[in-house]
Amino acid sequence: MVVALLKAIATCASTDGLSLCDAREYHRAKSAFVSANPSYSDSTLSALRKREFARLDATSSVYLDYTGAALYPASLVREHGRWLTSSVAGNPHSTSPASLHSSAAADEARAALLAFFDADPAEYDVVWTSNATAGLRIVGETYDFANKTMLIPRDAHNSLNSLARKAQQGGGRFEFIEFDSPSGEAISAPAYRRALDTASPSSEKGRGLVFLTGQSNITGAKLDLSLVQYAQQRGWDVGLDAAALAPSTRLSLRQLPVDLMVVSLYKIVGWPTGLGALILRKSQYANLTQKSTFFGGNIVGITMDTFDFTLVDGPERFEDGTANFAAMAAVRPGLEFAARWMPHYTARNRILMAWLIEQLEAIHHPGRCDEKTDSPRSSSTFSHKHPATGGMRLVRTGGPKDLDARGSTLPLVLTSAEGDALNYRFVIWAAARQRISLRGGPCMCNPGASSAVMQRGTITDLAASTLLAEADVGIVRISLGAPTNFMDVWRLVRFLRMLTDPQWVSAEWRAYERLHPGARLSNNIDHLHALATGKSL
Repeated sequence: MVVALLKAIATCASTDGLSLCDAREYHRAKSAFVSANPSYSDSTLSALRKREFARLDATSSVYLDYTGAALYPASLVREHGRWLTSSVAGNPHSTSPASLHSSAAADEARAALLAFFDADPAEYDVVWTSNATAGLRIVGETYDFANKTMLIPRDAHNSLNSLARKAQQGGGRFEFIEFDSPSGEAISAPAYRRALDTASPSSEKGRGLVFLTGQSNITGAKLDLSLVQYAQQRGWDVGLDAAALAPSTRLSLRQLPVDLMVVSLYKIVGWPTGLGALILRKSQYANLTQKSTFFGGNIVGITMDTFDFTLVDGPERFEDGTANFAAMAAVRPGLEFAARWMPHYTARNRILMAWLIEQLEAIHHPGRCDEKTDSPRSSSTFSHKHPATGGMRLVRTGGPKDLDARGSTLPLVLTSAEGDALNYRFVIWAAARQRISLRGGPCMCNPGASSAVMQRGTITDLAASTLLAEADVGIVRISLGAPTNFMDVWRLVRFLRMLTDPQWVSAEWRAYERLHPGARLSNNIDHLHALATGKSL
């Protein structure tokens, strides 16, 4: 009893905003959690957090946006800092000693990236980009779409959706692979196979390009990677958006020989930012032929009257301007860190995610004797009442229920006691006051998956979409990473439970409203949609 009290006092003293009562509840919850999940107690991960991510506990911060960006380990930036302060590194487009030093760092980084993804250097090249989006842009601007089909999953990131227009502009067409699960949030493997088998006929040069989402940045749903080989056997060029997948899943391009893959390094290990890659099979140079202009030193010859040009050979032909050469020295040690620790933290995060989903779906608003949620005005299609109190559920979690089919990303749809959509900006703002970093938005750069999670169907009305966004109707997304521990997810659950306390919410809302006059705490989605479309309910 005394030991438990002393632990609670220490936790209370080291965590801003936590009362002694809260601290005692935390230790009770953690004790029950560890008893049910003994494999959670990995002392090496606890030591890793103290050593590499001490800034989290030093500032009482909870960071839950690892799908947005990983947190960099302290040792990585120290090592990179030593390289920067001891190196004379110049623009690599030369043969001076300073340039050659930078070129050597770039070569080492390319080799490290290929090794991390188990890619044969004889088969694959690395094109340096600023991020995964920039890699997709290169594909869109250079792939020969003439008389071919661009096939895109409905839950794709907007960066990938943009390839649809590029296909049209390039003389091709695009088709979507539609959601088909009972929940309307997922695309099954059979749906992918049907689309790959029945997409519009293509040219003699090939069926076209299918670009698959490795892991949804919204729902966390993971792709059945056997679909890569299935598509290739049917004549498709296959791309993989691995931006959300690579931070938690080791990929071997010897076993999964995709034709094109895009990644952002800051999502894998937090540093360096502003550096990503398009990894391509060298055979794809024959398809990436539509580069129509140049913006840097990636040409061999040029005419001064009409500006005709010839491109250099190899990946540099797609690197407009100078790559972020000063960051290259951080790539190898960063990927070595990820390779060493990824199996450990992904296993722990799976356990935390299971507990988190169970806890969140059990949170309900207090019962109301004047319950309004059975009235026609309720916009909640998911707000189930608590069987004992009649209170509405606060949270609906999106994405696969099978933990083997998802990563450590979880979308939350939050509802008021009346069944309306809570203002996501307010939720993120209120969380920030508890030193919790969350992410949210009306679309989260993925309109298909976001609309599916919010159960709004396929977005076809721009006015309605705009009005919903301006009314702060959206999703709150949480995601776990290398340093995440039980305290982080417990504090999130504690915060969300506060949203069911009318007095606490009222006080917080008054403070928010002073900063954002005219905002609404919650909105009836059906009313907003009717207002935008001119349709009556």
